[in-house]
Amino acid sequence: MNGEEMDPITTALISAFAISSSLLITFVLKKLNISTRLQEIQKANNELNKAYFKALSKKDEKKLEELEPKLKESQKSTLEILKLQMKSMAIVLPFAFVVPALVQSVFPSFLITLPFQLPIPFRPTFFDLTWRDTFGAFGWFWVSFVILGGFSQLLLGKLKKGKK
Repeated sequence: MNGEEMDPITTALISAFAISSSLLITFVLKKLNISTRLQEIQKANNELNKAYFKALSKKDEKKLEELEPKLKESQKSTLEILKLQMKSMAIVLPFAFVVPALVQSVFPSFLITLPFQLPIPFRPTFFDLTWRDTFGAFGWFWVSFVILGGFSQLLLGKLKKGKK
């Protein structure tokens, strides 16, 4: 074993950094009202579509005429969705390129081998799925970010719902 290879402290440190990064991105998107607004638009569009298809299946012409202007209005929200997604990408993409590379440069000899394999998409080509059990700092950051960060966000969401 050389240096940081399989070091539990380094493993935990990279994982903690990935989890905090995941939560920080979520926090920033919520503070800028991006994710909240996207959810509001999607919810309103889903409810409108459900009402429209219900009226369509019942052949309720009066309800269909009533919903028509709302449907046209909801199409305008598509532009807002695109703008919000671009803002989101402007926050997430710099992070996605800088932070994992920084982690790799801080822990260049880190290597972890799991007792099981994980499916890794986009390796070596875009539509390929490769199964791996060994990761460097860069890979371990992303595994932690996706799995542990996602789990942390779910847990935090349940805690917030419990308080309400």
